[in-house]
Amino acid sequence: MADLLFEIGTEELPSWYVKSGGEALVVLLTQRLAAAELAPTGASGYATPRRLAVWARGLPASTPKRTVERRGPPASVAFDESGAPTKAALAFAAKNGVDQGALELRKDEKGEYVYAHVTVGGEAAAAVLPELLAGVVKDLPAPRKMRWGDEPTPFIRPVAWLLALLGDEVIPVAAAGVRAGAITRGHRFMAEGEFGVKSAADYAPALAERFVMADRAARREATWLAVQAAADEQGLSVTEDDALLDEVTDLVESPFAVLGSFASGYLQLPEEVLATVMIKHQRFFPTRDASGRLAAAFVGVSNTSVPDVAVVRQGYEQVLAGRLYDARFFWTSDRRKSLSQHAWGLSGIAFQQELGSMADKTARVGETVGQLLDALDLEQKEAYAATQALPIFRADLATEMIFEFPELEGVMARAYALAEGLPAATAEALLGGVSPRTHEDDVPATAAGAVLALADRVDKLIGFFALGKRPSGSADPFALRRDGLAVARVLNARGWPLRLTTLVEAGSAAYAAGPVTASTDVQQAVVEFVWDRVASLLLDNGAPVNVVRAAIQGSVTVIGAARRVELLKALMDLEEMPALMALYKRAANLAKGEAVPVDAHAFDHPEHKLGAAVKPALFTEPQEAPLLAALPAAQRGADELLAAAKGQLPGWDLRDPAPRQLTGVADALQALIGIKAPLDDFLDGVLVMADDPDVRRNRLALLSEVVRLLRQLGDLEQLAGS
Repeated sequence: MADLLFEIGTEELPSWYVKSGGEALVVLLTQRLAAAELAPTGASGYATPRRLAVWARGLPASTPKRTVERRGPPASVAFDESGAPTKAALAFAAKNGVDQGALELRKDEKGEYVYAHVTVGGEAAAAVLPELLAGVVKDLPAPRKMRWGDEPTPFIRPVAWLLALLGDEVIPVAAAGVRAGAITRGHRFMAEGEFGVKSAADYAPALAERFVMADRAARREATWLAVQAAADEQGLSVTEDDALLDEVTDLVESPFAVLGSFASGYLQLPEEVLATVMIKHQRFFPTRDASGRLAAAFVGVSNTSVPDVAVVRQGYEQVLAGRLYDARFFWTSDRRKSLSQHAWGLSGIAFQQELGSMADKTARVGETVGQLLDALDLEQKEAYAATQALPIFRADLATEMIFEFPELEGVMARAYALAEGLPAATAEALLGGVSPRTHEDDVPATAAGAVLALADRVDKLIGFFALGKRPSGSADPFALRRDGLAVARVLNARGWPLRLTTLVEAGSAAYAAGPVTASTDVQQAVVEFVWDRVASLLLDNGAPVNVVRAAIQGSVTVIGAARRVELLKALMDLEEMPALMALYKRAANLAKGEAVPVDAHAFDHPEHKLGAAVKPALFTEPQEAPLLAALPAAQRGADELLAAAKGQLPGWDLRDPAPRQLTGVADALQALIGIKAPLDDFLDGVLVMADDPDVRRNRLALLSEVVRLLRQLGDLEQLAGS
């Protein structure tokens, strides 16, 4: 047994790849070792901006020996008429390293063939690893790989060196134009130069002596502690920002935090502007004072320790001051106009060449919002806020601040609206209308903002789908999947019982005057596209795939599907469910023979009168009346389950799991499951397809009632078929 250390040294890696690249290297290498029957007992990964490495522990010295059987040529080819081996048999024996006398003849389904028993394996690990490790370098997943010079092996950045040790033996790997050795490199500036590594266990400590923290988790923790310590120098605090901390961790090999400051006058800018300038543009950590207010100080993290930290601090402060000066200039300049005046500029900003300008788009959004307000029973103040926001929706796109800091769209709209004295609800709607922009963003905080967000996203989806620019495979150049996810998240978070078809029809109506035609095919494609996003969100939260399918196929609203997932998960825990699903499937199959098909969305018609189509006078078998009599109790159970789901799950962001499991539904579940016994008796004791057409239709109507009742919980065929 020996330990393998493999390091890929590179030019500076992009920070967003350091963590994922290090994890991918561990996975790929251990998979390849296992496939080669050299599986390690364990593996640890290292990742810094200049290196990805793996320490694989306990590799066997060689692959295991084993005997395999190989089939050779047919007997008619391997031996001549006298029974002597032909050249074909001799070549087969020589190829497999066995004596011709050891060849066997055996008949199988294809005829009589020559067989040889060959001992394979036993290759030394050191002999297997060169090609295996070269393949790992070649196949390590990464976006946007590059080639340099004449080197045929692509990698995300030029490979500068390779280190490959098995125990203390160098593995002669050749890849990406580099031949491996036992040499690595220390910190680029603080320990420049190469040095030898004796073993895998020696790797991380030796790097640490040269100012490289190879363990990413330890470096992340050290970075955070350094940031906190720097802020504490002046009694300030730092709010942990995981994304910023990850990025900074992957920009340095050793963290050195420096506390800097800026002119307090800049604190008059909106906090979002200050935070964006510091975090997004400089990777600085904002600080807060004891009262929780943003302080005129920040913490920057350097990759290098210098004798005079004041030099670093001064550099940080100068570059930040320039950005803040620009931000204050934009803030002052933009407010010389009202948002209404800025909105005039939207006609000069292209949305999409074929779909017109941003002014055209906001006009369509306004029409869609009008229809949605009619369809949704919003409070008057929310409807008023949405209406007031419409004329200035996305007007901040025409401001200088957004031209320089586009990530502040919506944030600046709210800030400018408040600065010119507009109501807070209107200002909040302007921000909500562009939320969520990413998976990490929150959904709109208000109903007015949610209406704007839905209208805006559905307008984009319809327009691009009508142009035939829908996502294909992994390609999604217009980020339409993100818009579909936003629609799903917003609808579910608000808990609105708004049909997706209604939403898409409203958006399509706004295109009635052009510039594209939102045909029924386009509308259907958009609806299906959003449903796919709903499914992906539910699956990401751990729901079984058949449950998600059953919930979505049985729903016309996003919140209905999400609630049904929770209902079905509760039902699937019941011992009786497999048997009930089998009975349901039989009943559903029989009910398909009825002249009028069962409505898949029967639960969307609450006016349906239970059992109205069944005529007890036509009952001829003793199992029919008990099944009809069991319907009210089962319906009561279904009603209580749906009511519980609606009451306990009023709405939540689908990015997250449901906020709670359903509780207090045991009696309702048992009431529903009570339909099982009479249904079982009916299907076993009654000939449904009776010769008498009236009796047959009556029995089918009774089964249809059962199917209709159970389908209130979802398209249970998806569960019955599992």
